[in-house]
Amino acid sequence: MVMKGYDPRTNGGQYLEDLATAYWVSDALFTALEMDLFQTIDDFGIRGASLVELAPTLNANESALGRYLALLSSLGLLGQHQNIYYNQLITKEYLLKASPLYQGDSLLWRKNLSDDWNTLKASLTAGGRVNFLSDDVSEDELNRRRAKYIRAMDNVAKLKARDCITFFTELSGAILDVGTGSGAMALAFLEAFPNTDATLLDIEQMLPQTQKLVAATAFADRVCYHPANILEPEWGLTQKYRLIILSNIVHAYAEAENEQVLKIAVSHLSDDGIILIHDFFNEHDPVKAHLSDINMFLNTYNGKVFSGAWVIAELEKHDLVTSPLMPLATDTALIFAARTQSVLERLCLK
Repeated sequence: MVMKGYDPRTNGGQYLEDLATAYWVSDALFTALEMDLFQTIDDFGIRGASLVELAPTLNANESALGRYLALLSSLGLLGQHQNIYYNQLITKEYLLKASPLYQGDSLLWRKNLSDDWNTLKASLTAGGRVNFLSDDVSEDELNRRRAKYIRAMDNVAKLKARDCITFFTELSGAILDVGTGSGAMALAFLEAFPNTDATLLDIEQMLPQTQKLVAATAFADRVCYHPANILEPEWGLTQKYRLIILSNIVHAYAEAENEQVLKIAVSHLSDDGIILIHDFFNEHDPVKAHLSDINMFLNTYNGKVFSGAWVIAELEKHDLVTSPLMPLATDTALIFAARTQSVLERLCLK
């Protein structure tokens, strides 16, 4: 498999060059976000802004900024007409803070991961993660990190949730979002299907951040919060659910933990309920899947990316019927499971 947009079989030297300089592109993007460059251009209004206007506003050298704007234009993030620069459609949709699909928090979180990736060689020698937070980090600092993380994951989840709901034509009743993070997955279903309510389950340290985000939506009165560690043998839940969501949960753990998590999730599934698993899988977009696998290796205790086949086999151990792996147009995919085939047939799986 080759990286999207590259073919080492036809131009191997250039392929390697592009791999080696990939960080040039990401650093160019990170810098624009840190400078609020796209937002600054938007603040000038619909006409855009000139280099002469942007340089003092951004506290940048005019000549240097001109060269940088040329790079952003070549990347398709800015447009230029004569001496005026303006945001392209992709920038307006994903890189302006007022946009519902803003991705800036998520993108800058990726920059934070560079310190971990710099430990790859040492981690390969050690056989596991070597970069850890200091033992004396304060609870305030941990909360700041949790807030940044949950905003980043919220950006991504909003994009993926739009794709997930398209597989459903109807849904009513109780939803359980396991390891909910920002709650974005469950909220998308609440918006699409008015006759639903949601229980958002996560560790007690994370749920206050979740509540802040949910409180800003129109669905707060249809949400309840349940603190629990999903690695514990009991989650303290007393009801069954029509939809159980596990989004980006499987890759956070190894086999034994996932076997237990899936077993408990199945125990809370109603007879006519559906389990939705959204994650990276080795069969879909293998390069991104393997990159994500190494990211888990560097950032977690034992997280890893699995094959869809492993997850399906694990679900079938609990007498569930499953869909095949359902690729999204992005780098992730879905697996659906239910107690009967007739329940799965309610979904739009073709």
